[in-house]
Amino acid sequence: MQNIKKATELKEQLDRQRPLDAVTVRRLKEDFFIRNTYHSNAIEGNTLTIYETKAILEDGITVGNGKTLREHMEVINHRDAIQYVESYTVTRVLDTK
Repeated sequence: MQNIKKATELKEQLDRQRPLDAVTVRRLKEDFFIRNTYHSNAIEGNTLTIYETKAILEDGITVGNGKTLREHMEVINHRDAIQYVESYTVTRVLDTK
């Protein structure tokens, strides 16, 4: 219940800032993308930290420290899958107009 309360408070705080400028929207989207990738992979047993995930996505860095190529590729593949879905849905929306 505590998490729902915190999420509600954060949403209310965000709503007070609307309309959001383009830079803020871009940063929120980037942050969501990194966190989504990290948590999706962690659920599957990937041991990369959120900072390592961010480095892979933003800087193209291959992480060492005993991390496997499989873990690295899971981040890359998740990114590619999300980008594909986004491009596919945008194309479908435009096709229906």
